[in-house]
Amino acid sequence: MIKFYTSRKPAYLHFSILLLFLAGWIMSYMVPALKALTQEDKLFYGTVTHAAIPSVFGGSDIPFFDKTIFQINGDDKADFVLYASKEMMDDMSDWFSFAAMNAGDVPLQISAARAKNNLFVVHSISSMDGEMDFDDLVMDYQVYYAFIGCGIVGGMTLLSLVLLVMWLVKKRDLYR
Repeated sequence: MIKFYTSRKPAYLHFSILLLFLAGWIMSYMVPALKALTQEDKLFYGTVTHAAIPSVFGGSDIPFFDKTIFQINGDDKADFVLYASKEMMDDMSDWFSFAAMNAGDVPLQISAARAKNNLFVVHSISSMDGEMDFDDLVMDYQVYYAFIGCGIVGGMTLLSLVLLVMWLVKKRDLYR
C-alpha cells in the first residue's frame, strides 16, 4: 500500500488550509447578522408575500445557519432574514406562522437593520397577537451566539496559523 504522508509536514499544511476554509465558511454565515448589529434599525409594516427556509440547514437549530428568509408587500427587491432558535419559532407560531395559509393576511411590524443593499436582518417582529422583541431576538440570541461563533472562528484561525508555522518550521525527514 502506498503511503501518502511519509512525514507530518504535508498534514500540517492541509489541516491549516482546511481550518482556514471552515473558519471562512462559518464567518460568511455570521457576517450579515454581525453587520446588522452596527446599523440603525428601520421600521417596516406589511404582510408576508414569500417565505423560505434554506434547505441545507433548515430545521437544524444551528445558530446563523438555520434562518427564515421572507419578503413583505410583494417587494422582491428586499429580503428579510429572521435568525431565531427553534424554541423562539415555536413560541412565535402561537401568534404567527410563515407556513400558515393566512400568513399573507396578518399585518406585521418589523424592525430590521440593513446588512446589504437588499438584505435586512430582523431585530424585532410583532403582530396584533404577539411579538418577538429586541431583547429576546437580538441580545439573548444573536449577540450571544455571535460571541460564541467569533470565538470558534478565532480559535480555528489561531490553530490554523499555528499549523502553518509548524509547516514552515519543520524540516522534512527524507531518510524515513
